[in-house]
Amino acid sequence: MPVSVWWLLGLLVVSAAGWWWEARRERRRPSSYRRLWEAEMDAWRRLPNEVQAARDEAALDAGEAAEIAAARTNSLYHP
Repeated sequence: MPVSVWWLLGLLVVSAAGWWWEARRERRRPSSYRRLWEAEMDAWRRLPNEVQAARDEAALDAGEAAEIAAARTNSLYHP
């Protein structure tokens, strides 16, 4: 067989192995938005209710603090 045929077969083998490796990685850690969101929601649902409530409160408090800081900054720079 010519050398170019061996190169082509080698390239096909490496390509197939790379495709298999990437598909395996994608199943373990999805990169698409929908699958990533579903994985995050599954992790959220597994948390105890007390932890979910504490994280919700922390997020609301952080949002309120940011809103207050923005209002103060806005009032300082507008006469």
